[in-house]
Amino acid sequence: MRTSFTITKLWLVFILFQANIQAQQGWMIGIAPSLEMNEQLFGVNSRLYYGPNDHFCFGPEVTFFPYQEIDEEYELTVAELNLNAHYIFELTHKLGIYPLTGLNYSIEKERFIEETSQNKKEDEFGWNYGFGAHYNLGKLFAFFEFKGVAGKLNDEFISAGVIFSISKKPKKQEHEP
Repeated sequence: MRTSFTITKLWLVFILFQANIQAQQGWMIGIAPSLEMNEQLFGVNSRLYYGPNDHFCFGPEVTFFPYQEIDEEYELTVAELNLNAHYIFELTHKLGIYPLTGLNYSIEKERFIEETSQNKKEDEFGWNYGFGAHYNLGKLFAFFEFKGVAGKLNDEFISAGVIFSISKKPKKQEHEP
């Protein structure tokens, strides 16, 4: 008897917790400054995500790092195309954490600073892995994310930015008496 009472209380807490979640759902667009960790390049990340429910979202991302000096003779630029997915674990009604996984296509170009006509280009597919956290501010989410790329062009990135909800929440239908 005592065990079923405890299970009932846990079930009620779970239901109440789920009812208070105001997570991402619908279409979202985001932007973030990004840091490439191997060569300390600064760039920008943009994303368009879709969340079919409060816990799962996925979509394409593009990250671009313009030419930047990596030593006294060379400059490097990196462009990334990603298709990522997140499963969000809501810790509170405002704070969520998530693992990140997905596909990556990276393009790296290196050139001499003095002679811009000599370029070296590498491009390769890889797998994304990582984790992130977001903080719900209503129609706006602030986020921090670590992402690694496993493949021929291994790399790691840190991004911190904002995601805007661009979908309207469905209105609750009122019942007529």
